[in-house]
Amino acid sequence: MRRNGFINVLIWTLVILLIVGLTYGVFTLFNGVKYPDEDDPIVIPKDPVITATMEGYTVYKLSEISFPFVIARVTFESEEAMFFDISDLITSEQLSLAQTQVYQDDLLSNGLFLSYQMVEFELPRNKKSFSINLFIPVKNPDAQKITVTTRFKSDIKLEFDLSFVQGVKEMLGYVEDDPTVITDNDKYKLKILGLEDLTNTTIMQRLSDGESEQAEFSSQARVIGVKLLIEPLGGKIVTLKDSRLKLKDGTVIALALDSSYFIEGYVSTLDHQFQSIEESYLIFDIYSDTQELLNMALILEIKFEGEDDWITILINE
Repeated sequence: MRRNGFINVLIWTLVILLIVGLTYGVFTLFNGVKYPDEDDPIVIPKDPVITATMEGYTVYKLSEISFPFVIARVTFESEEAMFFDISDLITSEQLSLAQTQVYQDDLLSNGLFLSYQMVEFELPRNKKSFSINLFIPVKNPDAQKITVTTRFKSDIKLEFDLSFVQGVKEMLGYVEDDPTVITDNDKYKLKILGLEDLTNTTIMQRLSDGESEQAEFSSQARVIGVKLLIEPLGGKIVTLKDSRLKLKDGTVIALALDSSYFIEGYVSTLDHQFQSIEESYLIFDIYSDTQELLNMALILEIKFEGEDDWITILINE
């Protein structure tokens, strides 16, 4: 009897120990989860923060076209490399800045060129900072303001007051009919400022050692200068490589002297890299009566670096 009692006590003891063990295990399982604290915070990934800073803008309302528009200089910055497209920029009129071709075509057909303001239609990628000139057409000609935001979540909101109009068509390369102005509306604009008799002007020649001396010409020679104003467009650099002077019947009377010849204070047009608007001279050594040439109808032909075709300009026409 005592033996059975001992066995019962042992069984109940084991049962109690088992229950206690299970209870402790369950308690440990559900209470052993480590919650975040100040020493071990959970970091939730966030989208990169992109900021847009307005550097300046110009509002255009031109009589030649039916819509106003803005050209804005904007700087985008982020702590991480940016990968968004110009199609992600959208106006308050729900126009994506990637869908402006019809407006661009309208400008082109009226002799207005966005390249003069260095407008771009693609955003740089994989950069933390960049600046760009944006073309922002406005559908409603009576609108007083317009806003540009993004398709994705951001704090970017660029607002433009359309009542302050400063843009004029000449800022977009508009050229009145002028036979002395030549432009391809892309790389250059060129204007003939006149023909000059340089026979009694000091012409210098740059030597191979870098020194310069006064150039010597035959006593029968007449030196003619064609003074030009050359303006590169859209931030480009242009170089004029060759030039010749013809009579109206096509007879070549002289080739321009090479770039070693120059007038003090002026650049020689040939081989000079024009990075901004500059006056320069094409110099021709001619065996003919000077005064007669200055009053004759002549043809000036020039060729820019990288171009195969001659550009023809009429003088004294």
